Amino acid sequence: MLFCALLSACAAEPSELKEDLALVIEPDQQHVPLRYRCPAISISPARAQAHVSQDAAVERAVDRLIADQNIAIDPEHQARQASTQPVPFKLGPNTFALHRNFFYFQNAPSAVPSDGTVSLSLQWPCLEPLPQGYNFAEDDDASMRAILITARYLDPERITVPVAMQRALLPLDPRSPAQRSNPLESLDMRLQGDIAHGRLVPYYADIGAVQRYLRGRHPGNVRAHSRENALQIAKDWYIRRSTDAAPLSVIKCDNREIPDGLQIEGSLVKDDPGVQRRASCDHLYALPALGMVVEMSYPRAFLLDWSRIEQRIEALLRPTGS
Repeated sequence: MLFCALLSACAAEPSELKEDLALVIEPDQQHVPLRYRCPAISISPARAQAHVSQDAAVERAVDRLIADQNIAIDPEHQARQASTQPVPFKLGPNTFALHRNFFYFQNAPSAVPSDGTVSLSLQWPCLEPLPQGYNFAEDDDASMRAILITARYLDPERITVPVAMQRALLPLDPRSPAQRSNPLESLDMRLQGDIAHGRLVPYYADIGAVQRYLRGRHPGNVRAHSRENALQIAKDWYIRRSTDAAPLSVIKCDNREIPDGLQIEGSLVKDDPGVQRRASCDHLYALPALGMVVEMSYPRAFLLDWSRIEQRIEALLRPTGS
């Protein structure tokens, strides 16, 4: 069952869980340095029992669909479900293998990607997945820590990795004068800053230029070109380049003047009660040797760990046999 394996004392069937038995989970992180350990998450007995009951109801519904022949049984998928071994999957010419709990959808049909992509999920700061059967969205603490990852193989006959990375720095139509004059999308219209977080070159949004652009687009709408609105839509860019100036990492985050929305003390993360939303980052980086790009999203408060996150994903995405 979904949570049985996660309980520290789970000799009983899920329906026999004691009312006072709390659910305590944490990633498998024996090898993670102490400073990067994710704290354990404790779920109330009532909530744990509700999850067990919900899982049982879903299983009964699936059983009925199978019995009524409304869904087909995929033996290969069933084998993946039952296996405790890493699940193999292909991205382009390479084969990889990860345990099911690394996948965003842990039941792992996505572990056999048909469109050249695979989706993963890790927790900050340990950069490990939650235990099998636990969805990060089911707990506020796990949700705050989630790093959502999509690895994508690019067919070089359609688009190469360097071209895809360069496009991330260009307007949708670089030939359009109107789009080139948009300071939200133009690298040249941004304010370059000093090196940040080790090797990232920041290109901050020019809020004055954004306001002027919005005023030209919406002259009669004072709210549309207000500073407050400009800050909400004007992301800051952070770029890491190779020695030949090719972009290797492109990270676009909510504007630096917007609060993080999270408070971090060591490995503890909690919402900032004075801020209504969490600032976030969209992170794209290249794995040229594998013909792949990786897209990620995470709270901006984790940006300081951008390099460690990339290194972790590179370690996970090592072709089998290499």
